[in-house]
Amino acid sequence: MTSRYRLAGVVAVLGMVMAALVVWIRRPREFANPGLVQQAVQSGAANSLAEELPGAWPQWRGPRRDGQIDAGNVRALLGGKPDPMWEVPLGEGYSSPVVVDGRVITLSRSGDEEELQALDARDGSRVWRHAWPTAYTNDYGRGPRATPTVAGGMVFALGAAGRLVAVSLSDGKPVWNVELVGDISKAPPRWGFSGSPLVAGDLVVVQAGPPAGVVAFDRLTGKEVWRASSDPAGYSSPILVRCREGLQLVCLTGLRLLGLDPASGEVLWQQEWPTEFEVNAATPLLWTVPGEGGETLYAFVTSGYGRGCCLVRADKEKGGKFWNASVVYRNTRLRSHFGSPVRMGDLICGFDEQMVTALDWRTGEKRWSKRGYKKGTLLAAGDHLLLLGEEGDLALARPEEKDMRELWRLKVFGDQGPAGKKAWTMPVVAGGMVLVRDEEKLTCLRLAPGKE
Repeated sequence: MTSRYRLAGVVAVLGMVMAALVVWIRRPREFANPGLVQQAVQSGAANSLAEELPGAWPQWRGPRRDGQIDAGNVRALLGGKPDPMWEVPLGEGYSSPVVVDGRVITLSRSGDEEELQALDARDGSRVWRHAWPTAYTNDYGRGPRATPTVAGGMVFALGAAGRLVAVSLSDGKPVWNVELVGDISKAPPRWGFSGSPLVAGDLVVVQAGPPAGVVAFDRLTGKEVWRASSDPAGYSSPILVRCREGLQLVCLTGLRLLGLDPASGEVLWQQEWPTEFEVNAATPLLWTVPGEGGETLYAFVTSGYGRGCCLVRADKEKGGKFWNASVVYRNTRLRSHFGSPVRMGDLICGFDEQMVTALDWRTGEKRWSKRGYKKGTLLAAGDHLLLLGEEGDLALARPEEKDMRELWRLKVFGDQGPAGKKAWTMPVVAGGMVLVRDEEKLTCLRLAPGKE
């Protein structure tokens, strides 16, 4: 009888814990700290602070991981619709291509192998190929999700099941590889490893999940250097930023936003951000603003499944090395399922489920929303947006005060649309090209001649 009562007590306690967790996750989504909002409104111009890798488009979301297209290619986009240049079979996956030194680096799946390839940017012909076996399966596609990173003459790529590889950029010959699943991680995330490797000096950083959390490896040898937290892996990619106080590595895990010391992995600040199914997929936006007390760091995160968005403010403690993080506001006006937003001056533009939406970053107030692309991805092209809808419509549009005006639109995959009706991979704009993929092929479009 005593054992039965004890078991009933344990069940009751677990029930209360689960109920509290559900209430916490489903708590009111609208929140604003009036004092911190007012400080944001009164602050100066926002400064971009992401660290840059050399190359036309060497990593996820571009040289600074901020989704910004350079001025030369913006001028070419404004010249009119791009024209077909070449197209090659590619295979399954949602990994974006990257562009460095006249080569297009891709990661995809063909049969029972994941393959990392270098293509000649002029015609799409293969320069080299490095492949490894995989048995990964998933209802939303069997291909890799993470985008390769190119730095220091090497290419770093992460497969869906957790193989992290480093190969030579010149010939694709393997340098090292690490299997995340085992001692580092117990299993892949529910929808596969998706965070793109980040090169931070002599380190390569990835989200591995428990028990390791965020992990840094030596860039040249693959030897593990540090671990941070034991959080489940998010589907978001880490980003390296430089504040006045030095470098920080910011990572959105499955549970929270972390500010880390890139040299040691020590947690400098954190803000809880749990989302249903731990699907935190969009890359955070980060910037600083000057103030009387020094520089203030802001981070904007957004997630789907009804979670919404949040602006976090982080200030360094006086005389210390740690930071204090506070929520400025939280609402459901921007719920990005997988597409990462961009910042354009005082606006944050992104996909709120199936609507392109613009928010005032200082207050979180919605400026406008626009339908017509379903779920998709976007890039900032100066004061314009380049959008790719999931049905393969590529468009250039200009955000205005209360609306968005489209300049041109084209069906990249023709009337038949992308394979599986899912063009979920972010486009790439570099070297006078626009690169767009579905789960069967990579399409290269040439920007308007003479405009770059």
